Amino acid sequence: MTPASPPPGKAAPPRYRQIAALLRKRITSGKLKPGDSLPTEMELCQTFSISRHTARDALRLLSDDGLIERRRGAGTIVAAPGQAAFAQGLSDFDSILQYAREARFDVSSERDADPDSLKRLGLTGAYRQFIGFRRTGRQPPQAITAVYVRPHVAPDAAIIGKLSGSISEWIEQTHGLSIDRVTQRMEAVALNASQAKRLGVETGFPALRTVRRYRDSAGDQVLVSESLHPAGRFAYEMTLERKR
Repeated sequence: MTPASPPPGKAAPPRYRQIAALLRKRITSGKLKPGDSLPTEMELCQTFSISRHTARDALRLLSDDGLIERRRGAGTIVAAPGQAAFAQGLSDFDSILQYAREARFDVSSERDADPDSLKRLGLTGAYRQFIGFRRTGRQPPQAITAVYVRPHVAPDAAIIGKLSGSISEWIEQTHGLSIDRVTQRMEAVALNASQAKRLGVETGFPALRTVRRYRDSAGDQVLVSESLHPAGRFAYEMTLERKR
């Protein structure tokens, strides 16, 4: 196993990221299957001529992505698929709000939304933009999230940090609006270099992009959220009952 060389003119990533990328490729390609053992830290040190610290950091990245797990008596093994750090059910309007209630929104920037972002999301008029991470407990961030809110109903970042519910519920309670419809679009994407760096994964890592549009009784888009969930950290679960 030899890490690939970087393209000409591009600096090589840290050694631990190179090794994590190589092991990740072996897992996602199926060469290493769920339950298979990974090399130990000492074996990685001998194979790649690296320190124990570097080997440990490489395995930590894979563990953070939910690709491997440690089991007593079995060492480090490839994790079974579908064990996301956060799973959300989808069955009715209220379940749509579950994620916003249970995964806190740590805002890192607040500003007026720029024209390019508004155009990309098909929004017209002014919006306040909040960008940050969605987190639960001490887990790695579930997503990078951007929230766009009409200025006349937008909370500030300090308020968002203290909310026990969703931003949409705060808007309803504070401003007397009624959120009557939520539409959600989901698609698979690959993270660009900036997104991947913030989430601690490799450029091009697979992710789930979700865009939610919250409309009031007049049909106006009061709030729009856009989230990027790296593979292995978030999952949707849906139960469908057949009517006869």
